[in-house]
Amino acid sequence: MPEQLIAYETLVMPDYGGFDLYDADFDVRDNGLIPLARENVAAGNGYEVIVVAAQSQFKVKLRIETWAEEPPPPAGWEGHCDLHMEFPTGELVISERTRGAWGITIAEGDRHARLSFRGRSQAKHLAESSGPQDDLSLYEGTEQYLLQLWPRTS
Repeated sequence: MPEQLIAYETLVMPDYGGFDLYDADFDVRDNGLIPLARENVAAGNGYEVIVVAAQSQFKVKLRIETWAEEPPPPAGWEGHCDLHMEFPTGELVISERTRGAWGITIAEGDRHARLSFRGRSQAKHLAESSGPQDDLSLYEGTEQYLLQLWPRTS
């Protein structure tokens, strides 16, 4: 059984329809990834991953796990994207785009990345059917993402 090294969970506001994940040393967004991310939920270039959320009215749940080796695919998720990410500084930045960003420390290096997702249809429905008086914080975490990272060996 693979060993899980880090587990971190947070809520992220999908500003401008999504959020971004990248190493702290990366500072130029690749806007060419946006159409591919819209089509596949997420897209990356090795340095950043752009995630397109199903809605942008309330926060989504993001869980980040690092593993010593490839973990089994998580059960009960609707889909996933296989990516890779490089972390020369070991600081994974979670960016809400214009709303703010923060980082978590992980091991430096080149990683396989699996971004799994669920709750997208339900979140989209809730966002579309909510009214101006609705407390949208009640829906936070309906849309969920799981980023699993493990070392690339080749």
